[in-house]
Amino acid sequence: MNRNRRFQEGSLFKRGTRKKVWVARWWEDVIGPNNVLERIRRSEVLGAVSDIPTRREAKQVLSARLRLVNGGDYRPQAVWTLRSFVEDRWKPEVFPALKFSSKKFYGNMIDAHLYPAFGETQLRLVTRDAVQGFLMAKTRDGLSWKTVKHIRTVFGTIIEAAVMQELLTYNPVRKTRLPRRGPVEEKAPIAPESLLALIERLAEPSRSITSLLVMTGLRIGELLALRWQDVDLQDGFLSVRQTVYEGHFDEPKSRRSKRRIPLGPICVEILASLKHTEAVPSALVFSARNGSPLCRRNLLNRQLKPACKALGLTGANWHWLRHAHATLLDAVGTPLGTVQALLGHSSSEITRETYIHSVPADARRAVGDVEKLFGPKWTQVPIQPGTCNPLIN
Repeated sequence: MNRNRRFQEGSLFKRGTRKKVWVARWWEDVIGPNNVLERIRRSEVLGAVSDIPTRREAKQVLSARLRLVNGGDYRPQAVWTLRSFVEDRWKPEVFPALKFSSKKFYGNMIDAHLYPAFGETQLRLVTRDAVQGFLMAKTRDGLSWKTVKHIRTVFGTIIEAAVMQELLTYNPVRKTRLPRRGPVEEKAPIAPESLLALIERLAEPSRSITSLLVMTGLRIGELLALRWQDVDLQDGFLSVRQTVYEGHFDEPKSRRSKRRIPLGPICVEILASLKHTEAVPSALVFSARNGSPLCRRNLLNRQLKPACKALGLTGANWHWLRHAHATLLDAVGTPLGTVQALLGHSSSEITRETYIHSVPADARRAVGDVEKLFGPKWTQVPIQPGTCNPLIN
């Protein structure tokens, strides 16, 4: 095949009976699946004859369309489909460096949303208008603004990788706009009285888990991955070395997430009450009867959410308790750098802008020490050693 590019004028013809359209055809160089330059015949509808009444006007539209192809800086684009690019090039390059939770997130976004709409579409044929319509349709289908944002981010990341590999000349996803954000469910105010009422209402193991999350600021995955060898009850410290997601253990979220957290007397008391005399150092602090990690989702749906609903606490979840810890630390005058270190954040901006909320004025005045908010009531209800909900697996 002759690879010498020549100036093209293309060809025009009308198609249709009741509603006629102008159709243009031309040759275009593309990069095939094996990175071999190929030449294919392109066909594209330029518009309705009613909108472009004369052949001369249609030729003008076609000339504008061919300007890029005839230009000296034209670069062939790929005929890879989105699915083939993701499976054969993007995943093998990106996934080995990702944690299990990140792989799960990307996989869900791709399989549930991108493949059904664009899986068999060639990358070069993914247009801004098509992506914009896709995002709007997802919003109309009832997906949250945050989910649509995640879909757009994943899509844009994949297409950007194709641009970086010189399979495309630009990223159409980056040129789209997110749909307008609707009303967001307000999370329950972080007040000591609400947290104490929640703790009192919960059954084990969520009672102990919630108390420790509020008073240590651990992520739920970090707490459920905690082993007795990571806990020093004598000196009052715990070390964050792992996290767990859907039964898969991994490194903590970031380098700063590996940290040592001091334990107050109440945290020491809670952990001591959970420890069996025969507990081995490598055993999980919180585990199912077979020793496997507890499922955060089951705990959330079976214990935490029902308790929050009964108390009228909207939008509360495991991560809300981490926000509560940051807010209470701020309320007792903890320096921002200390709060950042305790939470394991890489930036103080994340700590200040995302995690620290305001405590109601009356509660702020009552705050003297985070643990003192829970101490008097907590000690009235002893925890039986080894208590565990047999329904939580």
